[in-house]
Amino acid sequence: MPDRNAETLLHDSALAAAPYGAFICETDGRFRYVNAAYEQLTGYRAEELIGRRGFESLHDPAELARRRAELPGIGSWGVGTPGSVSLGSVMAPTRYESEWTYVRRNNNRIQVMLALSPLTAGNAAAAQIPHRAGEPVAFSDGVERNPAGYVGIAVEMTRYAQSEARLWYVSHHDGVTRLPNQTLFAERLDLTLARCRRDGAGFTVLLVELNTLRKLRDALGSYAAELALQIVGERLRGLIAYEGTIASVSGTQFALLVNETGAAADALAAAALARVAEPIDCSGTAIAITASLGSAAYPEDGADVPTLMRRAHVALSAASGAGGNVVRRFSAALEGQAARRFELETMLREALDRQQLHLVYQPQITLATGRIAQVETLLRWRHPERGLISPVEFVPVAEEVGLIERIGEWVIRTACRDAGKLLRLNGSLPRVAVNVSPQQFQRQSLLSTIESALQDAGLDPSYLEVEITEGVLLGDTEQALQTLHALRRLGVEVAVDDFGTGYSSLAYLTRFPLNRLKIDRSFVIRMTSDPQCAALVGAIIAMAHALKLRVTAEGVETEEQAERLRELGCDEVQGFWFARPLNLAALRNLLAPLGHEQA
Repeated sequence: MPDRNAETLLHDSALAAAPYGAFICETDGRFRYVNAAYEQLTGYRAEELIGRRGFESLHDPAELARRRAELPGIGSWGVGTPGSVSLGSVMAPTRYESEWTYVRRNNNRIQVMLALSPLTAGNAAAAQIPHRAGEPVAFSDGVERNPAGYVGIAVEMTRYAQSEARLWYVSHHDGVTRLPNQTLFAERLDLTLARCRRDGAGFTVLLVELNTLRKLRDALGSYAAELALQIVGERLRGLIAYEGTIASVSGTQFALLVNETGAAADALAAAALARVAEPIDCSGTAIAITASLGSAAYPEDGADVPTLMRRAHVALSAASGAGGNVVRRFSAALEGQAARRFELETMLREALDRQQLHLVYQPQITLATGRIAQVETLLRWRHPERGLISPVEFVPVAEEVGLIERIGEWVIRTACRDAGKLLRLNGSLPRVAVNVSPQQFQRQSLLSTIESALQDAGLDPSYLEVEITEGVLLGDTEQALQTLHALRRLGVEVAVDDFGTGYSSLAYLTRFPLNRLKIDRSFVIRMTSDPQCAALVGAIIAMAHALKLRVTAEGVETEEQAERLRELGCDEVQGFWFARPLNLAALRNLLAPLGHEQA
C-alpha cells in the first residue's frame, strides 16, 4: 500500500487539481496515485485502482494485444496476476504520447490521449515519494538511474480536440474583432494563389487602413476604438460574404482577399470605403471613421505572395499620402514613387550628416511704405550629384520618417545664428520668420530650443517670428494655447501660414494669441480672374484687421496682383514680383544700404 504521507503530499500537488486525468504508477505499472479527474474519466474510485490494478488493465484488451509493441519497452512487459502487470524491461526514459482506447468501469469505450514519462529516483525523493528499485535506465545525460515510477496523463479525445481547437483559434484570430489574423490570412492567401495558378484565375488583395482610429482612442478611450474596429470588421465581412476572406492584420488595418479583379474589384473597394464611412453610434455619440485603401491583383501585380502584399502596401501608402478616404490601385508609377521616397530618405539622412542643407531668405514687403517688414526662412537642399531637390518633395518624406524635428531644430538655430550675424554687421534687422512643423510644435522642447537658439545667437526674441499652420491649432488645443502664450511672453511673434487652405475658423482666431495671417498663394493667383476669390481675400483681410491682426499675401507675381491687394488693404506681400529668395550674403547686401530704416 502507498505511504500515507506521500499520498497527502501528492493530493496537495498540482496533479490533484489538474482538470485532466493524471496518475502515478510503480515500476511494475501498478497505480500508486490517481487524481479525481482520472477517477471521473475511468469510472473507477481511487481505492479500486491504487495498489490493485496496473494502468494497462484499463486499455481495451484487443487493442492492447495488437499494439502492445508501440508502447516504449512495453513489448517485454509480462502479465502477472489478473488485474495487474509486471515489468520485464523498463520503459525508455523519453516521453511517450499516443491515442488509445480505454474501457470504463461501465464497459463503455472512450478514446484518450495517453502520455507517459519516467519519474526518477531524485524527483521522487524531492517529492517525498517512496522509491522502489527497478532496473537501471540510461537517461539523456548518460547517467544510469533507477526509475522510481511513471507519471501518466490521460485526456479524453473530445476534450483534447476542443483544447487544440481553442489553441488554434486563439493563435489564428484577432482578439478584438474575432476575425482571422495575419497568420491565417497568409495561409489562405497561399491556398488561393495555388488554386488560381492551377485554374488560371485571378484575385485581388485589398488593404484597408483606418485613418482616424488613434484620434478616436485619444478622445473617447480604448472602448470606442475597439467598438469601431469590431463594427467596421463586421461591415467588411458582410460586404464580401462567403466569397472571400477578411482579416485583421494590425491594430488599424484590415486585409480582404476577394475573387475579383479589374472593375469588379474596384467597385468592391469603393463599396468598402463607403461602408467604413457610415457613422457609428458609441453611447449616443456619432463617430465618423475614414479609411485609405490600396489594392493589388494576381497575376498582373505579382505572381507570388511577398510581391503581391508588398505592392498592396505600396498602393495603401499612396492612398494614405493622398489624404485618406481614397482608393489606390497598384501601378508601376506608384512603385517608382515608393522607391524614390526610400531613396530620398536615405539621401536626406546623409544630407543632415554632411551639412548639405542650407537656408535662403525671402523678403516680405510693407505695401504702404515699400520697406522690408520680415524675411521668411526657406529650407533648401543641394545634393552634390542631383542638384537642387525641392522642399515639396523632401519635406513630406522627412515628416513621414521622423526627421522633420531634427531638421526643424537645425533651421531654428541656423536662422537665429544668421540673424544675429546680420544684426551685428548691419546694425539693424527685419524680423526673421521660421516655419515650425506640426510634429515639432507638439514637442514640449520647442520653447527651450527657441530660447537656447536665441541665447546662443545673442538675438533679442522680438527679431523672431514663428509660422505655424492651421492644423496645429486644431489638434491638442490646450497644449497649443500654452505653447503660443509662452512664445508671446518670451517676445516671439506668431503667424498662421497658408491661411484659408485648412479648417479656417473664427473661433481659434479669437482664442489664440496670434500676430499675423498669411493668405495662401492659391487665392492670390486666382484673385484677378475670379471675383469670388477676390471677395474671399477681401473678407479675410477685413476679418483679420477687425481682430487686430496683420495680413501678408504669399505668391505675388504680377503688378496687377500687388495693386489689387493694396486696394483691399493688405498689409504685406511676398513673392517674385518684389524679391526672390536670397542667400545670406545677398540679403546682407540688400539690407545694408537701408540702415536704420529697418529698425
